[in-house]
Amino acid sequence: MINSKKFIRFFSTFTIIIALVHFVLETFYTYLFGQTWASLLPDYIAVALCTISGLMVLKNIKAVGFLCGAWGFAFCLHYRSWAWRFDNFLSETSTPLIDNTMYVLLYTMPISIIAFVISLIICYPKNNDNK
Repeated sequence: MINSKKFIRFFSTFTIIIALVHFVLETFYTYLFGQTWASLLPDYIAVALCTISGLMVLKNIKAVGFLCGAWGFAFCLHYRSWAWRFDNFLSETSTPLIDNTMYVLLYTMPISIIAFVISLIICYPKNNDNK
């Protein structure tokens, strides 16, 4: 089921939607609280990778490897964004804004973890009887 063309198309569309939500929320966060381009750029790279790979897979289902790479990057970025805030929290040097952002990242991290695992499963080679 997870390797069906219908599911892969759905997953690609889901990826594009999540990328657009990420773009809107990250831009809104930057507008409200300020963020340097150095901090914003990796998020925009993740958005671009997810959007482009999602569109590529919708055009050619054999491009699922790009989707896997995009989700891998997004997951690593998500985890790293949470981890430095968590480090500040543990060292008691964080602010309420950092704490709130840390909780938002923690509660949304299952999306990127599950999506990355799904993309890995989709990319796993099919059994080949020619050994």
